[in-house]
Amino acid sequence: MANSLLIFLHGFGEDTRMWDDFIPQFTWPYVCHCPNYADWSDCHSMADYARKIIAELPEDASLHVVGHSMGGYIALAMAELFPERVNRVILLHSTPYADSEEKKNIRDKTIAFLQMHGVRSFLGPFVSNLFAPSFVKSNPLLLRELSGRYVNLPAEALIAATEAMKQRPDTWDFLAKTSIPFLFILGDQDALISHESILEGLAGKGQHKCVILPSVGHQGTYESPIACFEAMANFI
Repeated sequence: MANSLLIFLHGFGEDTRMWDDFIPQFTWPYVCHCPNYADWSDCHSMADYARKIIAELPEDASLHVVGHSMGGYIALAMAELFPERVNRVILLHSTPYADSEEKKNIRDKTIAFLQMHGVRSFLGPFVSNLFAPSFVKSNPLLLRELSGRYVNLPAEALIAATEAMKQRPDTWDFLAKTSIPFLFILGDQDALISHESILEGLAGKGQHKCVILPSVGHQGTYESPIACFEAMANFI
């Protein structure tokens, strides 16, 4: 369809450059568009991000949305708020679950650390935790590059994003009712998102699909790009 767009939403602690490392490797069925919200500090919820992104898109476009991690939370909000606009959604290393109390406490510690120490000190350990241990060991140059790439992201934007993620609602009820098909792409070594919990939540929701990537952490577009693309292309 000429008026279809493939929207790629980046995760927390990164920006649209993550997609520059992935999209050009493959041929896509629709025009790709990558909104950048890594420097936004005026959004207080996933709905705020979703509305602001939608406002920048052509009104007549049918949207196929790919959201990585935090981008998946935004994709869920887009689908819930604008179901007439969203055709399909791919949640890449993301979850419909709200934060647990333990996770909310971790978010609070992240905010405090960013306020006290800044982005540069935060990103090194954070980036390493996004990959499977074997990938970290065999790709030190890539991890160093990614840690250095994003050090100039504004701390106030990361703090706002952290607070918005902390406050986001559980969306499993929406997934049970929506006619919009969702694809989950998950890593079996993801330290942040439990693929077992997603499979449990998907029981009885046959309109949605799930692909588990073996030996992959939270960054499948780097750790297993071909498998990621094939899963996306087959779904779209």
